[in-house]
Amino acid sequence: MPGLLKKSSWILLGASLLALTTLRISAQERGALTAADARKVIADGYREWGRARVALDKKTFEKMLAPGFSIQQPGRKLTREEFIDGISVDRPGQKLTRCDAAVLTVQPTSDGWVAIIQEKLEFEAPDGNKGYSLRISRVGWKQEETGWMMTFSEVLGHENWTGGAKPPFTDWE
Repeated sequence: MPGLLKKSSWILLGASLLALTTLRISAQERGALTAADARKVIADGYREWGRARVALDKKTFEKMLAPGFSIQQPGRKLTREEFIDGISVDRPGQKLTRCDAAVLTVQPTSDGWVAIIQEKLEFEAPDGNKGYSLRISRVGWKQEETGWMMTFSEVLGHENWTGGAKPPFTDWE
């Protein structure tokens, strides 16, 4: 029995080393960005995303969302197409005037990065009333041949303020 344990330990060690080597090679193949580099890439992506959201720029949405993208919102999951259709149209009674995101954290995955983001949205009604929304989301990013794309999004939390109420944050400009 002791010989069997030693043999299985060597097999386990060998498998572990092979897995670590494979992860290192795949990291090298994808460019092995540092966390600071990934944060910059993702923050730049969100600046472009914010401009596209305010402009209802469907072409940019299609460019930035990976083919298998989905978004998990409270109570429902949307496909890439459903999400693009939902954010690409004018909404009577409210116009999106702000979409800013701050990258809070970044973590590497086997083929990309996952970021936790804070998104500040502002809406304006025809009568001048404003609405506000704060969202915290977990979002996957991956470098493809055409550039960096979002692969999934999961809304972790959100809160809205309407009817003259403003967000209770000193950093909300």
